[in-house]
Amino acid sequence: MKSQRMHSLIFPAFDKVEETPMYYSLDTAACTEIALKIFKELKLQDLCRAGMTCKEWKQLIDNSSLPEEAAKLALKMAVKKKAPIQESFCIEKLGDIYLKKGVTETLLQAVGLYNYALRLSVEGHQEVLKKKLAKVQATLSKLCEGKPLDFTSMLSEFENNRQSLKSFRSKIDYRIQTLPENPSPEEVKELYYEIAKRIKTFFRHLAMQAFKTLGPAPCKYSMIGFGSLAREEMTPYSDLEFGILIQDDTIGNRKYFKYLTTLIHLKIINLGETILPALNIPCLKAIGFFDGITPRGFAFDGEGAEGKGCKTPFGNRQTFELIQTPEKMAQYLAKDEQGKCWHRKEPHLPLELLTFTHLLGNTELTEQYRQRIQENLNIPYQEGLNFTLRQYLAKCHLILEDMANFDPATDDSEREGMLFRVKNDFYRFPHLALDRLALLKEVKAADTFNRIDQLNEQKFITDSAATKLKEWMSIALFMRLKTYSHYQSQKEIMNPLIKPFKFDEPALIQKQFALDQQLLEKIRKIYSIFIPFYQIFQKFLFEDEDSFKLSDLGDDSAETQGNIALRLFQLEQAKSCFILAKNENPKNTRILNKLGIIYFKQKNLEQAAEHFKEALDIELELSEEKLPNMACLYSNLGRIYKEHGNLEQAMEYTKQALAINIKLGGEDDSHVASCYDQLGSIYLAQGNLKQAAKHAKQALATDLKYFGENSVKVAIRYNNLGQIYDAKGNLKQAAKYTKQSFAIDIQLFGENHPVVALHYNNLGQIYQKKGDLERATNYIKQALVINIKFFGENHHNVVEVYILLGQIYQKKGDLERAANYIKQALAIELGLFEKNLPVMAKIYNELGQIYHEQGNLKQAFKYTKQALAIKIKLFGENNPAVGATYNNLGMIYKERGNLEHAVKYTKQALAIDIQLFGENNPSVARDCNNLGMIYQDQKNLEQAAKYIQQSLAVCLKLFGENHPDVAKIYNNLGLIYHEQGNLGKAAEYSNKALAINLKLFGENHLDVVKNYHNLGMLYKDQENLDQALKHAKRALDIGLKLFGENNPTVAKIYHNLGMLYKDQGKLGQAAKYIKKSLAIGLKLFDENHPNVA
Repeated sequence: MKSQRMHSLIFPAFDKVEETPMYYSLDTAACTEIALKIFKELKLQDLCRAGMTCKEWKQLIDNSSLPEEAAKLALKMAVKKKAPIQESFCIEKLGDIYLKKGVTETLLQAVGLYNYALRLSVEGHQEVLKKKLAKVQATLSKLCEGKPLDFTSMLSEFENNRQSLKSFRSKIDYRIQTLPENPSPEEVKELYYEIAKRIKTFFRHLAMQAFKTLGPAPCKYSMIGFGSLAREEMTPYSDLEFGILIQDDTIGNRKYFKYLTTLIHLKIINLGETILPALNIPCLKAIGFFDGITPRGFAFDGEGAEGKGCKTPFGNRQTFELIQTPEKMAQYLAKDEQGKCWHRKEPHLPLELLTFTHLLGNTELTEQYRQRIQENLNIPYQEGLNFTLRQYLAKCHLILEDMANFDPATDDSEREGMLFRVKNDFYRFPHLALDRLALLKEVKAADTFNRIDQLNEQKFITDSAATKLKEWMSIALFMRLKTYSHYQSQKEIMNPLIKPFKFDEPALIQKQFALDQQLLEKIRKIYSIFIPFYQIFQKFLFEDEDSFKLSDLGDDSAETQGNIALRLFQLEQAKSCFILAKNENPKNTRILNKLGIIYFKQKNLEQAAEHFKEALDIELELSEEKLPNMACLYSNLGRIYKEHGNLEQAMEYTKQALAINIKLGGEDDSHVASCYDQLGSIYLAQGNLKQAAKHAKQALATDLKYFGENSVKVAIRYNNLGQIYDAKGNLKQAAKYTKQSFAIDIQLFGENHPVVALHYNNLGQIYQKKGDLERATNYIKQALVINIKFFGENHHNVVEVYILLGQIYQKKGDLERAANYIKQALAIELGLFEKNLPVMAKIYNELGQIYHEQGNLKQAFKYTKQALAIKIKLFGENNPAVGATYNNLGMIYKERGNLEHAVKYTKQALAIDIQLFGENNPSVARDCNNLGMIYQDQKNLEQAAKYIQQSLAVCLKLFGENHPDVAKIYNNLGLIYHEQGNLGKAAEYSNKALAINLKLFGENHLDVVKNYHNLGMLYKDQENLDQALKHAKRALDIGLKLFGENNPTVAKIYHNLGMLYKDQGKLGQAAKYIKKSLAIGLKLFDENHPNVA
């Protein structure tokens, strides 16, 4: 261990240790422990250097977990910094580590890691990586007891296999181009037959390479393909699913075919299309590594997914393997040796082994497997029941799960305009349903088209239904092939909005397969078949076995066409269809509800409420109440009343919906979760943030359990939690939840969708409160672009965005631009046929605030009064929106010097808010704070302090110390104590305000500017002019950085700096700053404004 006492250049700490005789008395174990502790603190590159220093250190490091841990952490950092060269280095280093481990699993993982690094590496380094890949192959061949291959042969095999796959895909791409835009089912069937044939040939080629390494098989065998390959529906980018039938189940035979599978897996990973998560690499799982560069393509069917069949010879490596004799392989459909049903242990496995195709080897074994399957299917499912395993698997097993997972759900308003996933949305359900029907009716064909024909020959489905099903399958299969071909990988996203709404940037179209009008018409056609097929299949399973014999699977009804139009986000077309459907059947409550939802989305709240109430009246008249419909309508009416600001009625209707849903599904139900979420948003509007958070979290927990992380409902829950934390002033948590919601919705809807625009709005508001006005502006402008694309300039959503932009420019102090945006919003709203009165009130209120800040109190008074009149008309006196407007009027009267009226209106606001919310509410805190400021202007400083202390107590109780509102109150208390002449107390509270704001926002924030400025004036009165100048200049520097010259706050700071220089006797400097202040004031305000006068 002598070497560990040297090399002080790397470990300077050892330099002194060497001088200490005690060190030499330490034993080897102690030295090793010390060295490892020091090595643990090193970063990856330093650890590599340490390993090259001497043999002992290298051995010590290699035999520990340190290299893997260091590489993992370095990789995490490289990914975070988006540093591809560093990422490639870390991945390659992990490959080296896994190669050294030298067992089958880690060697295959090393192959995946080197292939990933190969994609990132520079051309000169690729040869190094290929040599490492050859070394892995040589090690693995030796481990599998195979013949060694020279480097040249391995490199040639590596390149040729990749080229073969590329060539095959090019030929298929050419075939796709030669087909017409609307190929017939026969043409699509022929194309997929050719793909299956070529994949079988390619697979045989890879298998023979593995056989060549291992030598001849020790017994008769048969390789059989499963899944889409067996149905002749496999694309050139699909996963490979296969198993191996063996004649004799011996240890030696099983060992040989495991080795064979390992070598085939190696060759498939070397094609460069196996994503790293599929290889279950522990250190990558630990850091949540996402493989975003490997194009997911021709790879082994995924392993390790709990409850899913892993259809390769390895099986799931826990409970089953697909290297079996025909008898044992067929047993996976039935029972194990202990008499337990396999479908209970591995739910998906039995159905996935039913359809297969011969790939390679002895055909007799394949035939034996076929016969064994049929024998097992015909045994009774349970003793004493006249019910076979065939009938159970076809009609019962996983059926509820499949029906829920693949429901077309065109009537789900939360899915409007969502990205399509061609496999899941259009292909999975028909093939699964036809698999079940083929199983039940003992159809021999494996491919879908022939199955449809044979079901038709049996008179199980009508001629018309058979034609429509084949048309659906041919559209879906061809669409899937074109989508995968577009992405050159197993990626299935199709965007229905890019072209119809003219988001036609080439980069975006390349990123997401854009559906043109012709393809959208095909989707309409699919849904026109899908919806009735789903309904008939459901009826067949649970009610009427003859249902298929009576249906032609056609549905051109106005209601269905309206639902399809909604799914494609074509609201006006959907509305026209539903109006037509309503004329046909005025008592159809589903149609009335749909129309209500559309009017709600269009912000026509009166029409929305009218349709919901009409539907509810019909439901209540029925002798047999349809509780789910009533719950839905109560919930929708709750949303309307919340939007109107009638929170009491909103609460009442939502609680009625909640009670029904609990009665129907119990507490742990997704409909109940939606009601809790809605209650949370009502509590938020009331300012009851504790109850709001409680209900929102309850809803989130339920939906995470039912739908997992990446679902629309979970995104909605995260967004609403973000709004609650925003109201609490916890902007860090608000941003976190809003971004979580945003990330989910980007995946579900793409970058251009009104849902995404809403997230941009919310993020803009959060960054506005953080004081990052540039980022806030960018987010809001992104929302504006999306909304104008979807709705045109003249729309309520665009109005809302202009209002937000006005608020941001008001914060920036650019009052002219702020007023322009608000006036734009007003012009649009006045020009709309269906005016939204709550929005009109909001616009008038904002204009009042801007004119107030400009000092144009006459205009401020006029617009605020208009806002108040609308709100009282809409909501009556006792409403939070009315309270807020009384509060604004109070502040205008304060500014006018009419303090009696200011007190009157602010007390009216306070009385309303206490009546609505009780004492502990943010609105009550705001009213008390403003009353305090009015009493300060009246020089009634005792009353001023009393009300502001009251405001502080409420805010501390609601938010704790670190909140923007608490900082504002501390600032105001500082001003009161300053005016009282209690400069010590004034400094204490002003510094408290500054500390909170610095903690929350950092230096660059408007509130921090005000804090520095107030402290400057405080130091002036303490006659500490140096500190006064220092703080005032700090305020000026930040103000100029945030707003530029032309800003009211900057003008005020210039003026006070001038006064400070005057007190110092520096009259030249004083005049300079006061003139600057006057110039800005004249530019921003008229001559009669207090800041100018």
